[in-house]
Amino acid sequence: MAAYQNIIYEIAADKVLRVTLNRPERMNAMSPQLLAELDQAMDEFEQDPALSVMIIRGAGRTFCTGYDLGVDQKRGSGSRIMRDRIAMQGLVTRWMRLWALPKPTIAQVHGHCIAGGTELAGHCDLVFAAEDASFGNQPGRTMGILPTMSMWPTLMGPRRTKELFFTGDPFSARQALEWGLVNRVFPRDRLDHETLEYARRVAMVSVELLMLHKAAVNRFLEVTAIRAAEQSAADLDVIAHETDTVRNWMRMIKDKGLKAALEARDGPFRK
Repeated sequence: MAAYQNIIYEIAADKVLRVTLNRPERMNAMSPQLLAELDQAMDEFEQDPALSVMIIRGAGRTFCTGYDLGVDQKRGSGSRIMRDRIAMQGLVTRWMRLWALPKPTIAQVHGHCIAGGTELAGHCDLVFAAEDASFGNQPGRTMGILPTMSMWPTLMGPRRTKELFFTGDPFSARQALEWGLVNRVFPRDRLDHETLEYARRVAMVSVELLMLHKAAVNRFLEVTAIRAAEQSAADLDVIAHETDTVRNWMRMIKDKGLKAALEARDGPFRK
């Protein structure tokens, strides 16, 4: 097993792996190092014949607040636009890798699930949420679009997705349940237990049949060109990054700091 620093990799029950995003001081914002460790955890899970189900959760008071804007994101060489496109398509590749893992995955969400966090949860097979969970894409107000759209058009339909994208307003776990974004909602103090108990039940089925059940459903979405849709969304996000709105907001982060930029972005929506 690899030595992890940004995630906790543990066997929670027979055949059940639990991966915990472990940057609570940053509200589990995803740094390049955390994402690399998550990639490695996916590899270990897929290759371990003793594991059938993976739960992904967050340490501390929240699930995940998206990508860590306070950490330099290395974009490689070449023109700015090409570096950006490579990076955005890389995000699509990572989250489609999670979606296409042959064995079942469950996102266990509490607290905030924002922006990139919704990409992580959206590409798991199932989402179990605490009553205190909230979802949203507030960065869409100033930073561009979600490169993968977090599967929202597929899970919630185009009209609901547009309503949420247009304002970036957060929405509750109960709303997410009603709209088809999550499977089940539990009291916060029951979330760990209920998620693990369900995972145990899944693990009672042979991993061969679990893999085939998942493949059958995923194949349905592949026929509807889900991969091409996400790749297209990533390219549109690259275009968004060249708009005055996004470039001015990124300049504000450099000039005034992230906290001030976030207040300028989100403050008017709280009034």
